[in-house]
Amino acid sequence: MKTIMPRSIDTIAKTGYGGFTLVEVLVSLVVLAIGLLGLAMLQTTGLRYNTNSYSRTQATYMAYDLAERMRANVPGFQAGDYDVTSLSVANAVVGSSSYSCNLNQNCTCDTSTCSNAALAQYDLGQWYYNLDMLLPGAKDAAGLTTPKRATVTRINNIATITIYWLEQNRDASSTTPATPTSQSMDVEIY
Repeated sequence: MKTIMPRSIDTIAKTGYGGFTLVEVLVSLVVLAIGLLGLAMLQTTGLRYNTNSYSRTQATYMAYDLAERMRANVPGFQAGDYDVTSLSVANAVVGSSSYSCNLNQNCTCDTSTCSNAALAQYDLGQWYYNLDMLLPGAKDAAGLTTPKRATVTRINNIATITIYWLEQNRDASSTTPATPTSQSMDVEIY
């Protein structure tokens, strides 16, 4: 019968089979750390693009919201009551009571019948308010050195709704000022 004896430390040292060395462990830790940093960066980039995608979805939703409001008030649309062709007109709507009544839920068209023109102003006030609440970058784009606000232009029965907002900066090290992203939608109203 042959007896198997455990190897001694001297025998292991002579044959070279001793397990991992400290250098091998450190190299594997560096490779693992680089891989984990890559995964973290991938997650951060994915989150940023997901947020930008959310903003585009909200802008599309808000454009359709105003289009449906105009379709519900065709006489007001045809009279030009929904026309917001410049920043000064947009700021006038935002500064009006049709915008500020949303803060305390006390809008007159909620509780009484309005004329077509008053309904258009009410719709625009609610739309700008919701735009500022649902699309955070819309209010930020209005505060830039070259401010931008959503506009509505009309040619005959076709309305072009253009919404501006700020997306998250794609290059965090960039020192250039933010430029607003815009999305336009043409809608035909009958």
